[in-house]
Amino acid sequence: MLKKFFIAALSISLLTLGGCGSSGPKYQNVRSFSEGLAPVQASGGKWGYINERQQFVIPPRFDDAKEFQSGKAAVKLNGKWGFINKRGEWL
Repeated sequence: MLKKFFIAALSISLLTLGGCGSSGPKYQNVRSFSEGLAPVQASGGKWGYINERQQFVIPPRFDDAKEFQSGKAAVKLNGKWGFINKRGEWL
């Protein structure tokens, strides 16, 4: 009887945890918001930029990314640094 109780309690616990909808952190790292965007490192390790609604504006494709200043941000791709605008276009 104790075994059945334990199995039932474990099942309820797993169902409750599974129903909470959380699959862990969305991002590995998040830097500060600047000019409405924040650089974030996605679970795959690449960096992109999200808006204040946590929606990607610039998809994660960079090896590293810094905050925006004066409409541009420094990003690293394939070992080289450069600047992008808020649409993710190279300057």
